Amino acid sequence: MKIVIVGNGRIGRAIAGGIRRARPSWPIRTLGRGDDCAAAREGEVVLLCVKPQQVRGALEGFASALQPGSLVISVAARTTLADLRAAIPACVGVVRAMPNLPVSELVGMTAFACESEPKDLERAEAVFSLLGRTLRVEERLMDAATAMNGCGPAYAYVIVEAWIDAGIKLGFSYETSRTLVAQTLLGAAASVLASKEHPAALKTAVTTPAGCTIEGLLQLEDGRIRSTIVRAVIAAAEA
Repeated sequence: MKIVIVGNGRIGRAIAGGIRRARPSWPIRTLGRGDDCAAAREGEVVLLCVKPQQVRGALEGFASALQPGSLVISVAARTTLADLRAAIPACVGVVRAMPNLPVSELVGMTAFACESEPKDLERAEAVFSLLGRTLRVEERLMDAATAMNGCGPAYAYVIVEAWIDAGIKLGFSYETSRTLVAQTLLGAAASVLASKEHPAALKTAVTTPAGCTIEGLLQLEDGRIRSTIVRAVIAAAEA
């Protein structure tokens, strides 16, 4: 599969890096600022990895050169399938995607919305399933997906940073605290994905009567951590 990535920002580099790790044999070309975007004609799959305000200009630069039967996957937030279709030839497939930066480590999360062509979604999933998990959503929920998984790593990093600081306060070195926190968070996430139980049940399994876990949980509840996280995600979706 020949892939062209239009946009050399963080998400474009993350996708390119992940694909090269997962499939070193796949030919990938990245087009950055100043490059001739018409080179996108080389791609069977063209990933549009630019900011929303740059989408129109980028499409004007390469849309007419696209091969019939090729596929454009846009990761630009708040750019609808209708917006994309208006600028892309009818003979070219269109998929809207929202990945996150951990695709570079092959543990990303990508949400998809597409038109009625199953083959287009299958090709998009063939690329992004290499980089982590994928999920199909209705297009009306793509802004919500942006807030959930697109912005999500930033929420996690804030929690991780505070958690590491707590370890340093308790006497661990930064390196030791970082390892303890990151692996614990990784394990907790793996448990949620592997289990059919609600996270509340998993939390209860860790929380012994009169133990230290309940003391920590009470502090989190006093800080209104649940409502704060919910409101943060909703605010990001509505921004």
